[in-house]
Amino acid sequence: MQARTSRAPSRMCALGDFDADWLRLRAPADIRARAPDLPLLLRPHLPKGPALKVLDLGCGTGSNLRVLAPSLGGTQHWLCLDADDDLLKRVAIEIRAWAEATGCDWDPRNQRITQAEPHLSCTLETRRFDLAQSSADLPIDGVGLLTASALLDLVSEAWLCDLVARCAAVRVPMLMTLTYDGRVAFEPELSFDRDVIDHVNRHQGRDKGFGPALGPGANARLAAFATAHGYWVEMRASDWRIGRSERALQAALIRSWCRAACEQAPDAETAAIRHWQRVRLAVVEQGCSRIRVGHRDLLAIPRPA
Repeated sequence: MQARTSRAPSRMCALGDFDADWLRLRAPADIRARAPDLPLLLRPHLPKGPALKVLDLGCGTGSNLRVLAPSLGGTQHWLCLDADDDLLKRVAIEIRAWAEATGCDWDPRNQRITQAEPHLSCTLETRRFDLAQSSADLPIDGVGLLTASALLDLVSEAWLCDLVARCAAVRVPMLMTLTYDGRVAFEPELSFDRDVIDHVNRHQGRDKGFGPALGPGANARLAAFATAHGYWVEMRASDWRIGRSERALQAALIRSWCRAACEQAPDAETAAIRHWQRVRLAVVEQGCSRIRVGHRDLLAIPRPA
């Protein structure tokens, strides 16, 4: 849930805010959730050359780069696309802070991160681009890896089909991470949990700017499209496991789910949904709540011609 387009609704659960504060709040859960073996499976299949060119769709504040660039290693150039100018302005700031915290060097003149051991030399380029307009205009030619984080549940089937076809035509590997898959589990459980999440998942199918959204079915559709275009596909669970101490993140999710469920449910159910929110937030405040949110990471590699 980081990609920015002209849409208003959220990428997972109708969280309307895509600002840097929300991205920072969710970042620890994102980092813990990612499937660590998929970048390792990907590395032998990346094109050989002076620099790996990576296209990051809906980059937010650059979290995908911060996680993947060290895993991939070597010399890289990232083109990070987003429709939000405010987030794009923060990418270099966040990358610099991350580089300093991890012992990397940051050259602001060349927008370059370097690390001696293991070797990493990564340059950054940001560009304003509204993904919801058309995948036909994406600068895919010459790219060695296409990636996105928390995007696919927002896009339409037609948009995703076009994207996979374009990637297949130039044989670009795809690594799509943290796609919401509709599973939410609470501890402790409440009797109305399932009703709320069912409403939320139906809300996910609303138009998020790309046409009717794939929502929780996005992973399955990507796997089917990629397989049909000759890709080898690997998928892993990358669930958020949100602990008792992460009260701010839990509260933000619960409030967003309540809003989405109220928008989707019949009017007769809104009082029960708001009561559910009050009880859930009280459990969070007491430090007794855990939440698991289902996501999946998907790696698609072109099969040998």
